[in-house]
Amino acid sequence: MSAAPFTQLNSKGGGIHWRRILVTIFNHSILILFTVIIVYPVLWMILASFKTPGELISNIWGLPTDPAYQNYADAWEKAKLGRALLNSGIVSIGAVLVVVCLSSIAGYAFAKFSFRFSTVILLVMVFTMQAPVPIIPFYVLFVRLKLTDSYLGLILAIASGTIPLAIFIFQAFFRSIPSELREAAKIDGCSEFSAFLRVVMPISGPAVATVSILTFVGAWNEYFMPLLLIRSDELRPLTLTIQVFFLQFGRAEWNVIFATLSIATIPIIVVYVFLQRWFIRGLTSGSIKG
Repeated sequence: MSAAPFTQLNSKGGGIHWRRILVTIFNHSILILFTVIIVYPVLWMILASFKTPGELISNIWGLPTDPAYQNYADAWEKAKLGRALLNSGIVSIGAVLVVVCLSSIAGYAFAKFSFRFSTVILLVMVFTMQAPVPIIPFYVLFVRLKLTDSYLGLILAIASGTIPLAIFIFQAFFRSIPSELREAAKIDGCSEFSAFLRVVMPISGPAVATVSILTFVGAWNEYFMPLLLIRSDELRPLTLTIQVFFLQFGRAEWNVIFATLSIATIPIIVVYVFLQRWFIRGLTSGSIKG
């Protein structure tokens, strides 16, 4: 029997094998490149926060020779970061609770019930997620409702911009949950809302984590809404506090500015590290129907 067919088969198999290796190397190279682009500025900021003003100029790219831990004490004291962190924490956690509670119910309704114009309403919300807000009517409304210069007003303003995306995420996730679970709960005596709370939500951790991370990061980094609605110094979140501190000391104490920014970045990193596994599952689960 001729060995030519086996030789041809081996050559084809070897070609496919090397092609896969090259594709893998290329994909990993792209991922490493983007990782460096994203991580390096944060790493440089942290290193710069441990340098003195003179070393920050003479040793821009190197490691700090004598770490200046005093920069963080100065940043905490001069910028009054304790109050700012508390304010940002209250607003961010409050926005997460509002968005998760409201958008999960709405997403469940869009996923499991059929009603007139449901698809149209969902599409309108999706296409208007990035639509600009009419600022003057928005501000007048909040003034008349006496929601300016308050935690509640800022929480509602930030949550309103995140709810459409959160509804879309929850709707996609709930569609992947088999309807048999809901029907079994109703047979066991649960009402529709009770089945939602006791059966659906406990297995919706990925969607909740995804919405929570997106909402928390968005609220933590929000600048325009606090600038529009907050007037008193006691209610300033971290973004406004950093701006005021930068205007006062930024040109003279860049090392302290970098220490302030490093402190402001820590909560976001901590939240993502703890929820990243659920975050990835939440983003991908909606693409697979159960």
